[in-house]
Amino acid sequence: MAAFNTIDNRLKPASQQKLAEKLIILNERAEGLLTRLHYSKQNCEESRTCPSVLIEKQYESVVKVLNRKFPKIEGAKSTVQGMNLASSVKSEIRQSLQVHYHTVVDILELKEYVMELLTNISVSAMIFDIRLNFSLTSNFLNLLCRYIKIILLLGRHDHVKAIIGMYNIVFDSSSGDDDPSIVFHRLGTMLEAYGEQPLKKLVEDILPLSLRVGLALKSLHSLHVEKHLTVDQMRNHSIYNLTSQTGLSCDPVVVNDPGCKLINLDQLNEWILFGYLVCPSQLNSGDLKAWKNALCDSYIITLFRDEVVNIHALFIEVFEKFKGHRKLIGMVNEAAAIFQKDTPGAHAARRTHLRYMMQEMINIVSSSPGLIAPKIIVLLDAMNTATGEVLWLVRNWATDWRKHKVKVTQEMFIDNNMAPFLYCIDTLSKLITQYHPVIKRYFLQYLKLNDCIELRNLIQNFPAPEEESLLLTSFIDTLGSIDLAEDGSCPLMDFKPLRIDWQRFQAYTSVNSSELLLKNHPNLASTMNIIEFHTLCVDGIEGMLKSVTNLSSLCFYLKFIQDSFQRSLERCDTAVYSVVYACVCAHFINTCNDYCPEEHCFIGKKSIDLANHFLDVTAKEAQKYLAEYCTERLLLHDKIYPAYGADLMYAAKVAREREAKKERQLPPVPYPGDESKKTKLEAMTLMDKQFAKMVSHLQALNTYPNLVVWQHTFAPREYIIHQLDELFNRLIVKHMYNEGPQPSIKLPSMMGHYLEGLVNVFRQLECFISLDTSRIFNVVLLQHTQPEENCPGPSLASRYTEWYIERLFEHIGAGDVCYAPLRMCFVSKNPVGSNFNAELYTNIGELQALAKILGPYGIKYMGDQLMARCEVIIHQLLSIVKENKDILGQIRTGSHDYPTASVGKFLKDHEKFTLMCIMVGALFNFRRLTVTALKNVLGDRAPYIQKCVLDFKKNTSLETDTTIADEMATAAGYNVDADPALCAAIQKHCTSTSCEYLWTLFNTMVAATLPLQSFSPTSVFKTSIEGHENNLHCISTAVTMLTHAAFTNLVRAGVEQKDLRTLMKEQMREFVETIAERMLKLQLDDDKELQKEIKQKDSLFIIIDRLVKETDYITYDMLEDNFPFTILRNSFRAVYENKKKKQKNVENEM
Repeated sequence: MAAFNTIDNRLKPASQQKLAEKLIILNERAEGLLTRLHYSKQNCEESRTCPSVLIEKQYESVVKVLNRKFPKIEGAKSTVQGMNLASSVKSEIRQSLQVHYHTVVDILELKEYVMELLTNISVSAMIFDIRLNFSLTSNFLNLLCRYIKIILLLGRHDHVKAIIGMYNIVFDSSSGDDDPSIVFHRLGTMLEAYGEQPLKKLVEDILPLSLRVGLALKSLHSLHVEKHLTVDQMRNHSIYNLTSQTGLSCDPVVVNDPGCKLINLDQLNEWILFGYLVCPSQLNSGDLKAWKNALCDSYIITLFRDEVVNIHALFIEVFEKFKGHRKLIGMVNEAAAIFQKDTPGAHAARRTHLRYMMQEMINIVSSSPGLIAPKIIVLLDAMNTATGEVLWLVRNWATDWRKHKVKVTQEMFIDNNMAPFLYCIDTLSKLITQYHPVIKRYFLQYLKLNDCIELRNLIQNFPAPEEESLLLTSFIDTLGSIDLAEDGSCPLMDFKPLRIDWQRFQAYTSVNSSELLLKNHPNLASTMNIIEFHTLCVDGIEGMLKSVTNLSSLCFYLKFIQDSFQRSLERCDTAVYSVVYACVCAHFINTCNDYCPEEHCFIGKKSIDLANHFLDVTAKEAQKYLAEYCTERLLLHDKIYPAYGADLMYAAKVAREREAKKERQLPPVPYPGDESKKTKLEAMTLMDKQFAKMVSHLQALNTYPNLVVWQHTFAPREYIIHQLDELFNRLIVKHMYNEGPQPSIKLPSMMGHYLEGLVNVFRQLECFISLDTSRIFNVVLLQHTQPEENCPGPSLASRYTEWYIERLFEHIGAGDVCYAPLRMCFVSKNPVGSNFNAELYTNIGELQALAKILGPYGIKYMGDQLMARCEVIIHQLLSIVKENKDILGQIRTGSHDYPTASVGKFLKDHEKFTLMCIMVGALFNFRRLTVTALKNVLGDRAPYIQKCVLDFKKNTSLETDTTIADEMATAAGYNVDADPALCAAIQKHCTSTSCEYLWTLFNTMVAATLPLQSFSPTSVFKTSIEGHENNLHCISTAVTMLTHAAFTNLVRAGVEQKDLRTLMKEQMREFVETIAERMLKLQLDDDKELQKEIKQKDSLFIIIDRLVKETDYITYDMLEDNFPFTILRNSFRAVYENKKKKQKNVENEM
């Protein structure tokens, strides 16, 4: 049938044979079938995706028979029939093999169509010249090469015979599918013919076409010479140099064959080597320089994606099988020697030169984008050549050279500058895409005002047949119809029909029988080739960029990408470009083909996962170097902390003493700033190196605002923001405690100093990457003011709260710490040898630093936790009050007179009650200190808001519910009468009238038990702290705060109908009357023995003065009515005179 078609086509004119259309269609189909064949081969090689019938044990004998005796399948068929497989099993087998089977059937059909077309081309004596009919010649060579690749790749498919044989065996005619036996004998013939010696069969098939192939290959020789240049030749000819004499002018770079410029050396080598491989007879006539140079440049040629072939071995195989070519085997061996000696170095030098040239192009066109359109052919040529160099390097790097005869190692194909090389390609591509509207308008004007006029002048009085004349006229009409708007907008133009017509014109005028031969009109060919390129710059720039920067094959060389990526991270100068590997993943979509939709999902997932991996690793590396830099930087920051100044002063003192004694000096302590002194500018400290690495990784993530990979948008900066959040939080937690044998939490001032240094380091990042570090601080530091469950790890608020409460509970209960109202802090009785220096941690400065760190949220959380612990003690206090309810009621009403000194005999657990009151009062004082510290901090940070809160609090009437006002005031740093945290903690003890009575008895028990402390020697009043040694003065705080909180809750709960102010005055007056009465009885008691036992009577009376100062509901006038102020004045004079006596005694002893 093909022979008859050939004869018929020979009688038809060229316009009716549709050779150009067939070349386009068959090229597209061949590319699709290559994709399907590669997908089938890969799937069958992996056990995970291979059809089960090919690997299961029960079918093993059948598969072996099919592979050994194909196309004779009778023996295998009888074996399968003996298995008595069910119809469902056969259907399942057929379904699993269907895709693979139809791929081979489609290859058979493609082969027949290709051979028919090639025969027609041979019969038509078509003339191929890459510089004249570029599209026709390139399509012809592409089709020839793809056909050869399909045949060679089909021979590598180990399961193809088993697939075809098994599919025929399990076929069920009732399924409605086409009977495979119809094409089975044709498939068998094809596989048998190409199975044993595919190259020999290919040479025989292409033999009638060898003259046409030879013409096409000879036209490539001069082009190969232009492309196969050394670096010195490139420099001498100013190739890719925009800064040459005419490079920076606005004149367009015009070449007669722009299509040839966009063919890289790798593509040329492929055409030449595959062409001469199937047409070896053409090597006997003509120049062999291009063929030899191609052999020297390429030892390994790509079949498809990651499938490669040793082209030298194939040539030797062909030369050994066909007579007259054995002398060329020596040239092949000579080329192999040249390859291993010179080629890797030559390509490395070419890549270096290209990288510098492309970086220069980027600098020029970024500052002068108007040059992009006039110089676009140079930019595209540079990108195309660079892409070819990348693909050449990748396939040679991935080759296992131990299996080949040449002495080449993988290390020869390692390029440490691959990242900047890929970055240059990607950046130039993005610049062209960015300024595409400018380029489009430029070339529309060029086509309208230059090309159209030139073409019209060229074809005037042009002798052409009717078909060709119509095409030329349509070219003029299309270019003349371009409408250039005055406002600068670009009309939507589709020049694809013009380009297809130009390919038809090439086909019509390239056959010997044509009246108009294109080879006789080179000016027309050159002009139309230029016009074709200019139209592509208008509506096909995306396709051109995809073609010249097609790195989709890297999808199948993941090991190379990952290895290159890791090496790029090791150096600062290449780490800046490391994110370009994520951009490369966006190219993987170009490897997909509509003929093989099955692999789209797999490749898409691989692209997304790999891009995510590259961005994540880069961000983690940046985080690692930032952590190291922070560590070094914060060590320097610690040197400006005041404590380090004390160390310097002590070191200077020791140095002077040793110098006076003429002793050997110790190594000097470095002063802050000494690390900046350098003898050489090039000398880099460890911190300098860490800083450089950190900056390079951060700038890498700042290169692209977003990346689109497979319809997924990646934001590189978000990766580093996430890592910075984690790092900032981790560094805070890591440095929360002091190092040592007994780790203790850092002083708040030291922690604040550390946070200040940490924030300063993170602030520096804004100089290198576009991010808002304030957002990081707001998020992380806010989390650290929250409880631990609201933070991804231990928070500052939870740890400081836990540490302070535990230490205060422990040391106040043990009597090691007392509250000093004069100093407004807690002091340790024996700070030496203690693991808790109370004054160091609770002084005003430290608590203000704590308030700065924790903020209102943290202070509120600390207060809530403190009151929750106090509630346990308060519950125990009320339990003791309940046990002594009757006696306390009698004392309150005066129905029974219990002696002040001996009341302890009647009250149960009165000592425990007093100690717990002291504990609660001390903790309440700490609560007040933290709120006061918060007030001072907020006064500096938010004075306006603080004043507004205070005004709101002052103007809230006590007759209304003051809960909100109290909470706002406390959060703003104001101490209120009824502490909100305390009110919430004891709310369950304030729900009924009995509760009210219990709280009244609580005050009575305090008044009854407090005078008993005059017998304790530890109740001494220390004037240095204006407090009692055993914290007895804290009882006044406990009474006032608990009374305020309890009766506020009772009023809010509706238990008490009186207003809060009246109720509080009554309660406090009753308490003062009771305690004054019992203390006066102690003062006026005539029992001399009792008076001797009372040791701290004056110290005890001073508590009444503190009680008046604690609350607004007791005044000195009210106190004077119950307790003479003269006694109070005398008590103060006594304790201060006692202090002076002790000082004199100490002086006398000294």
